[in-house]
Amino acid sequence: MSAVQSTPRDPRELRPLLHQKLDAISDAAIGAVHDLLLEFERRWLFAQMADEAENDREAGKHDPALVEQAIREHRSRHPYAA
Repeated sequence: MSAVQSTPRDPRELRPLLHQKLDAISDAAIGAVHDLLLEFERRWLFAQMADEAENDREAGKHDPALVEQAIREHRSRHPYAA
C-alpha cells in the first residue's frame, strides 16, 4: 500500500501548490477548472450570506414590522410611476 502524502493547511504553503497545479492544467481543461472555481465561489458566498442572514434574524432584524417599515420608507423616497 502506498503512503498518502498529507496536504498542507497553511495558506502560505497551499497557494504555491495551487499555482503549480493551475499551471499544469491543459488548455482544454482550464475552462472547466474556471467554471468549478466560479461555482465554488458562488457556493461560498451564498453560505456567507446565509450565515449573515441567520445572524440578522437572531438579532431581530427580520421582524415583519421592521421589514414593512423599511419598504414604506423606500417607497416614499422612490415612488412608483403612476
